[in-house]
Amino acid sequence: MPVPPTADEIRLPLPRGGTLTATATADTSTGAVRYTVRTAHLHGVFLVHPHVVGGELLPCGVRVSFGDGAAPIRPYQPRPHEPIAHRVRIHGTATCATPDRLPDLRAVLVEPVVLAEHYATRRVPDGARALLEDAVLAVLIHWRTREDRPALVLAAARRAAPAVVRDTRSSLAAAEADLAAVEARALRHEHRLLQLERLAAAVPPPIAAPAGPARLVYTDEDGHAMGSARVRETAVGRPPGTVTYRVEGPRLAGSVVVGPYQHSRDPVPTGISVQYGTASDTGRHRDEPVVNGVRLRGAWDHSSTDPVTPSSPSNLPRPSRAEEPFSQPVPDATENRWWAVVRALAARYNERPDNQALRQAAAHARALQALDAVRETLGRLTEETTRLTATVNQLRQRLDDALALLR
Repeated sequence: MPVPPTADEIRLPLPRGGTLTATATADTSTGAVRYTVRTAHLHGVFLVHPHVVGGELLPCGVRVSFGDGAAPIRPYQPRPHEPIAHRVRIHGTATCATPDRLPDLRAVLVEPVVLAEHYATRRVPDGARALLEDAVLAVLIHWRTREDRPALVLAAARRAAPAVVRDTRSSLAAAEADLAAVEARALRHEHRLLQLERLAAAVPPPIAAPAGPARLVYTDEDGHAMGSARVRETAVGRPPGTVTYRVEGPRLAGSVVVGPYQHSRDPVPTGISVQYGTASDTGRHRDEPVVNGVRLRGAWDHSSTDPVTPSSPSNLPRPSRAEEPFSQPVPDATENRWWAVVRALAARYNERPDNQALRQAAAHARALQALDAVRETLGRLTEETTRLTATVNQLRQRLDDALALLR
């Protein structure tokens, strides 16, 4: 059966002179102490209770609530027995974050207002404010020296422990999930780093010289021949892994650069990327294809593992005009003829005997370029893992401490 709170009659000196008479009643179940104070020009109730500052488990501050009632203090809701100083009723709280170092008397200690009718508030007059500050400091000085203060702090911590356990478990679950996700990313980057280091260290296999002129037959999506053109390889391995083809035929002329899919995430890139025209030192494309009298600009990226044949895929990204009028669409006949040529050249690239060597060369070049970026990312992930591990450990310790308060 709980022990009823005991009331102590005390006299407290005011910092700027005078004496405050108070009845102090401690509630060992909540850790709060109710001070009923009275002196010349001041009477009312101060509720003093341990206050958590900065998310600590054990309260390390103290808060004084004016008047009776449970927390929280509502901005516009009067409370019973609020202190009246110089005939002014005062609403609010006073907070001391470090009760072992009380604020200077001249500091603004309290956060009070005068609560009038219709929820109107106004500033506490100077005389009432000074008297209230004196009384709050006197009560805090007494509370600080109470023999049962450690027990009151512990009671407040135990009262708050269930909420702390609930919140900490939620935070811990989120932190553990974040840590697992970062560790998984770091593991993938470690694996990729090993792959890149092996690819960068490997000697690229030999690449065949450019092939001589040949006849290129291009077809529609049903496999029916649409025409033929003369094709020759003008460059191999510039840039690494690519072949530059020059095609010439009826109503058709120009160059394309065919290589592995530029954004492939595989260590040895798969897929196909086709660039229309050849790049120059100025960044402008040269020898862009001219089909049915229309100069074309664009590219085609085929990231899928589906095979490329002279008849598939049936649709490619629409090219645009490289010359005025830019906004006018490319005619369907021109588009379909060019798609057929691009498919035929991509299939020819894949059929080269050294196609795998070309892809290995592209992998070697990409690995050299990507190593620094992957190492930098892995370093950031390592730092994030360290930070999240510390957070998880702190939350686990906090949960253990909170559960210990409930035993």
